[in-house]
Amino acid sequence: SVADALVARPDCPCPRRVLIEGQPGVGKTTTLSKLVLDWTKGDNKALSEFHLVFCLALRKVAESQSLVDCIFDQLLPKDSPFDEAGLEEYLQSNNKVLIVLDGYDEWEPQESHDISKVLSGKILRDCCVIVSTRPSRTSELLKTMRPDTRLEINGFHQENVSIYVHKYFSNNISKAETLLDKLNSSYLSTGITLTPMFLLLICILWEERDDVLLSDRLCPLYDQLVLYLITRLCAKEDIHFVGDNMPPNIATAMLFLEKLALDGLMRGKLVFEEEEVTHYSIDVLGTLLGLGFLHKQRSPSKLRPSPQYSFPHKTMQEYFAGRYIASYVTAKDESAGRSLLEENFGTVRKVREMDNVLIFACGRLGRKASVIFQYLADLHQKDLEPVEHDFHTFYDLGLKKDWVRDTEFDDLVSMEDYVTFQMTGIFTDTPAVLLVYQTYLETTLLCYYESGKIDGFVEHFLQRRIIQFSNPTPRVCRALAQVMKCDQLCQAQKGSQQECDMVLRLMHTRQFCLGPILDTLRTCPSIVELNLRESLLGRYGPTVTKPSLQLSRQLPHLKRLRKLVLSWNDLLPEDAQLILPVLESLRMLEELYLSGNDLHGTSDIFSNILPFLIELKILKVFDCCMTSAEIISIAHATVKNCKKMSIFDFDSNITTRQEYRRIEQILSLTLPVANELATEQRSRFHPAAEMVGTKEGRRMFAKYWSSKAN
Repeated sequence: SVADALVARPDCPCPRRVLIEGQPGVGKTTTLSKLVLDWTKGDNKALSEFHLVFCLALRKVAESQSLVDCIFDQLLPKDSPFDEAGLEEYLQSNNKVLIVLDGYDEWEPQESHDISKVLSGKILRDCCVIVSTRPSRTSELLKTMRPDTRLEINGFHQENVSIYVHKYFSNNISKAETLLDKLNSSYLSTGITLTPMFLLLICILWEERDDVLLSDRLCPLYDQLVLYLITRLCAKEDIHFVGDNMPPNIATAMLFLEKLALDGLMRGKLVFEEEEVTHYSIDVLGTLLGLGFLHKQRSPSKLRPSPQYSFPHKTMQEYFAGRYIASYVTAKDESAGRSLLEENFGTVRKVREMDNVLIFACGRLGRKASVIFQYLADLHQKDLEPVEHDFHTFYDLGLKKDWVRDTEFDDLVSMEDYVTFQMTGIFTDTPAVLLVYQTYLETTLLCYYESGKIDGFVEHFLQRRIIQFSNPTPRVCRALAQVMKCDQLCQAQKGSQQECDMVLRLMHTRQFCLGPILDTLRTCPSIVELNLRESLLGRYGPTVTKPSLQLSRQLPHLKRLRKLVLSWNDLLPEDAQLILPVLESLRMLEELYLSGNDLHGTSDIFSNILPFLIELKILKVFDCCMTSAEIISIAHATVKNCKKMSIFDFDSNITTRQEYRRIEQILSLTLPVANELATEQRSRFHPAAEMVGTKEGRRMFAKYWSSKAN
């Protein structure tokens, strides 16, 4: 939980600055509201240390407000027993205060503002601070607040979807079951429904009518929500509404709202003054409030206490902004549409920050979104093509240049951005410019996916035939599953062997969402490398759809596979018993990485499959909970059958120094290269060799050895 981040730990004895990241609608605000509720109940020990907790919505913070002004405006009643001067004095003299700042991405920071000073530690440095943001603003916060703890909210697990739906339809179990059947049958339960807000929208629509179009695309979901709200208002006011012909007053209000949404986002504005929403017509405002597209709130200004207005959620504003772009592109010629894109999305940074707007626009345009696709392709060629090669070779070659000192790409990322993303495992301090490339690729992929024109993505962005994403979101995985099945990719696989070789790398997922992709592997028999490192295929994966069973059914179809990486998936012996036997059909396999899984009791399976893997050159079973007898058995089978073997990494299993040397001797008899490796490993063997058999010892070695590729 977030409260756990406030508990002292060895690497941070006094955590005071916590950064929470999460995709749109994933539950950042809800999580922070729950944190405050837990504090009021006094049940959480870490939270009970604080005398006061203030949770502020940054979207409501005005430019001229002090921190104390914000607290009084948003949280305290008018008859509060203390005044602003008293609260300010208390904050300055008390270190038992927790300040929670929700929605940094919804606020335009000013260096002189109290909020910026709190984040940077210039004022109230003894107070504890928690701040939430979308990933697009993370690097900015890293520079400003230098957090000692970073958390990521991933939304629901697959099992949570079922629990949530049953709770929502607690009075109608059959309706809940019917909805879940539809979600599970199409893998929607591993897609956008893992995002709580999107699942709520689906439930709202399903409650009204059970013929709702269920899709993993966001735009149809919002289209149906808007139609539902319009229909509800028309029924309430007895207005005739059939088909797509909206009543004139509603059509007028919608056009105004779309322009307001885009203008606001371009100015970093999510809260609007009354004159901004009434200058067209007071009747328009009344219509938008009646529809629920705008919400009224009190102004924080004591000098101008007029009401303010905002969209129910930032994604709703992004949706209407996307509608405006789609309408503009449809109504104007191509050059006018291009000019609009250049004006509002002129840089890679801007595309990343406003990605949802473009995605919604493509969803509205469908196959007419070519002007957006061409613009994204041109921007990619102009600013990102120079790093394309480095991006696709990074997981094979690692760091080949000093990215931090390379100023060639400073217009894409600031120097502080270079520490934004860190991957635990193979590489740390991943160059941020490469993650910028990935996020741009994700935005482009989702634009094509929402428009229903996924073949275009294959044609323009997969010419290298490498699909590579680190920590892909559920939406990205759903889109990639469509990529794997699209005609453009399937036809390309019918060419010559070298031309159609394909690489699939999906690593470091923080929630299991690969189910749809696993089920499409058989449609891509030309895959020569499959890297699923740290993808929750084992004990932390879903129990409803067993990933290891899915994978075992697909692997036999990948006859040309030469490299398979399944390391650090926390596979259990029962998972390995499903996957390992099918490897015997992969006769061209040269590299097999299984480190960081529990393979105890599987040595007999290795002995059975290794005679078929005569091309195998690399086998890594580092930290796999295997006994010396099991390693010895595998070593004998390797020496006997795999004459091309050059690396057999068995370190950090349950072996003593004497047993370790015996395994080295077995390998050195036949494998000269392996003998060199054994010498290297022996020089690194920890003096406390017996510790390797303990969990603490294995993790200690894992921390050191996980820096090795795969």
